[in-house]
Amino acid sequence: MSHPIRIIHFGLGAIGMACARLAFTKKSLRIVGAVDADPAKAGHDLGEILGLPQKLGVRIEPYLPSRPRADAVVLTTGSRFRQILPQLEQIARAKLHCVSSCEELLFPQYRHKRLAARLDRLAKKHRVAIVGTGVNPGFVMDTLALVLSGVAQRVDSIEVTRVVDLVHRRVQLQLKVGLGISPAKFRQRAADGTLGHVGLIESVAFLADALGWKLDHIKQRIDPIVAKRPMATKFVRIRRGQVAGMHQIARGGCHGKERIRLDLQMRVAPENPRDEIILEGEPRLRLVLPGGVQGDQATAAILLNTLPRLLTAKPGLRTMRELTVVHVIG
Repeated sequence: MSHPIRIIHFGLGAIGMACARLAFTKKSLRIVGAVDADPAKAGHDLGEILGLPQKLGVRIEPYLPSRPRADAVVLTTGSRFRQILPQLEQIARAKLHCVSSCEELLFPQYRHKRLAARLDRLAKKHRVAIVGTGVNPGFVMDTLALVLSGVAQRVDSIEVTRVVDLVHRRVQLQLKVGLGISPAKFRQRAADGTLGHVGLIESVAFLADALGWKLDHIKQRIDPIVAKRPMATKFVRIRRGQVAGMHQIARGGCHGKERIRLDLQMRVAPENPRDEIILEGEPRLRLVLPGGVQGDQATAAILLNTLPRLLTAKPGLRTMRELTVVHVIG
């Protein structure tokens, strides 16, 4: 880029603020706007809210300006595609590119085919690109596996295991997993969709679409991991018999054969935290990242690192496989 990419941060929760703090350190990026409806943040200087030693001269607005002088928006307001669709449409009409941490936006064509097509048409009309990404979904359990397949002559099946230690993760994630509640309450909340990881099914659908696999089913199961002894994090105390984590598995297959298995375990003090990818085929490929990728740091990084590729992508609703190689920016 001949000049820094001018960005607006839309949504200043934990991930949004992590993105803004990281963007502040990047010479290739310039923060020109910030949006958050929270009255405790709107009207304040962004640097003040981020806890920086200086003001940035960027006032947090409760809504997106009608004629923003920017190149792109970093949108971090929600996990569900329907929830953020009005914001995405507003951003597209403002002729701004958009990268978002919305989990379902990784591959919204699976659950929301008609709405995804509508957004795609709108983005093309205004000549902007939109993509959803993050560490998971967006990288570890989908895009990285797809990249690894580039050195395979044939892939018969994919298995990805991600084991996350929750001890030092943000409180919002610990509560989303259900730490400290009863197993019965866990199952009730999992059934009504208020607990669990969003996006694992989208990762399965993304991989199948990229590899041209026609799946006849995608299924998901979420179970509690129950503490066998008292445990604690900085935010939650867990008694024996209460929930100490979550085990979520998404499977995709056809003709009675499993082709994709994504195994996500998020728990307090697991024995072997890691990210592991196994591609069965020719040759058999196995990639292990001991300790795993730290989710919050990686999500902020990939959202910003995607921006240069997004600005040169074809207009429309894009996926991570359609962008050229995303790498760290300075």
